[in-house]
Amino acid sequence: MIAGDSLEYEFITEEIQKLKLNDIVLTCEIGLRRGFGSKTIMDAVISKGTVYYRHIAVDPYGNLNYQHYDDGVPTTADYTDYMKVETLIDLHKYTQFAFFEFPDTYFFEVMKNGYPLSINGKTYLHDKYSVIHLDGPHTTLALNQQIQFCMRNMEDESLIIIDDHQTFNMTTINWSLQKIGFKEVRRGDRKLIYKRHDENI
Repeated sequence: MIAGDSLEYEFITEEIQKLKLNDIVLTCEIGLRRGFGSKTIMDAVISKGTVYYRHIAVDPYGNLNYQHYDDGVPTTADYTDYMKVETLIDLHKYTQFAFFEFPDTYFFEVMKNGYPLSINGKTYLHDKYSVIHLDGPHTTLALNQQIQFCMRNMEDESLIIIDDHQTFNMTTINWSLQKIGFKEVRRGDRKLIYKRHDENI
């Protein structure tokens, strides 16, 4: 069952519609949970007629005990393996969908050299993302680690979407993103979207 646990998913659709995409497109969501963020991204990219496309979703599930927010203590949420199965049943209908049951830090290590895409019978490593939705652990430390991955792996024109942005200390995040040419283009109560254009680099 695909569902959303946040708001302003329409922001994602609208900003992807404005995005210039290449023939090969890679997108990612850190923190899949109920899957609506990934569904929203895939539907928007697919509607633009992308030739070669893969969306990667990363979530360890497993009801892990960890710190969810800067001012919180480690707790266990309801990110169960049963939720994982319910979510994946619907998302696996998308041929463009790939799921990794990893913590985000392990994913960054494994995928630092790129994701293998099969194109015309051959495998190519592609390491540039057009859209990344950051909706994993909601601590500033975790978000900074995610941004470090983004700094090395984004297309010249691309989007970085931060969920629940008001829970973070955004000072260092803003500085890091501005350093690599990203500018804020959309701000809501929950979602904050940064965009990089060719001319911003």
